[in-house]
Amino acid sequence: MSGSLVVHSHWESANFKLFYILQILAQFIVGKIDCADSFFLILPRSVAAEHFQFLTNSQLPARSDYELNVLILVLEETKEAYGDYTISLRESGYSITRLNKIAHEHQDVILWASPYHPLNNKIAVIKQPIFNGVFGLRKIIMRKELIAKIHELKTLDSLKHYTIGQGPGWSDVEVYKDAGFTVVEASLSKLFKMASAQRFDLLPLGFIEIDEQLLKQKQGAEGLSIAPNHMFYYPHPVLFHLSQKHSSVVTRLNLGMQQILANGKLTTLFNQHFGKIAQHISQNGIHVFRMMNNKLPIEYQELTEFTQIEQSITGN
Repeated sequence: MSGSLVVHSHWESANFKLFYILQILAQFIVGKIDCADSFFLILPRSVAAEHFQFLTNSQLPARSDYELNVLILVLEETKEAYGDYTISLRESGYSITRLNKIAHEHQDVILWASPYHPLNNKIAVIKQPIFNGVFGLRKIIMRKELIAKIHELKTLDSLKHYTIGQGPGWSDVEVYKDAGFTVVEASLSKLFKMASAQRFDLLPLGFIEIDEQLLKQKQGAEGLSIAPNHMFYYPHPVLFHLSQKHSSVVTRLNLGMQQILANGKLTTLFNQHFGKIAQHISQNGIHVFRMMNNKLPIEYQELTEFTQIEQSITGN
């Protein structure tokens, strides 16, 4: 992509915004922008503003939208002390090793939100989870003929003779193996076809990453459905990551996360995006099978104990 969406912390006026929108429209008219390609609106940066390149995933809009909104909330909360900012969006897709290298070498602040992973031991991690537990909640995709059989099962042990499919290198793989499941690994693009072909039985994916409508759009997903009343859950905190060389930004993000947690703004934002999920899993007839994440350090285990999702599962 040749451009980037820049979220500016101070758009001076409606005329200012209109001017740049008209610029984009004019380029469409004269054919400078190919309508078939994605493009991003580029705004000028404030001279004193800190610039962030934030990694998002266009295939996971609900997740990426929330992560961006948390970041903006943190930066707004700390703007008086640390100044203005701009944010450009950059498509993710790098390996952890490659991403860490890019973050260290780039002049701008390369920032992303991802689950805890031990490979991120040479990168700065903002240790406050941002998803209030929802990222560890997994819907279970399976062949339609298994739905009725699964519906009768009420314990985690009763599910363990079913095999699970996951992506290679996903930290989730060890969670399922430690729980006693046999796990088949393949790229995400192949998992749906393999589930349909009975190469494995269950395909757990994030609650906010899949629904029946999205499932129908996946190649090879014919004959698959999502279990209506059964889910997995394990502590799976999503954290902001960036290079350690940006020490003032690390301090700013840590402070901002603490502030929006203390003043309730993070909870309000979470409820705006995902509040109905906690209500859903609290209903009678919903079975959430809880597993341990043994690779998660104790400090993160403790941080996830009192999340909204965790409390909803405990009370179920």
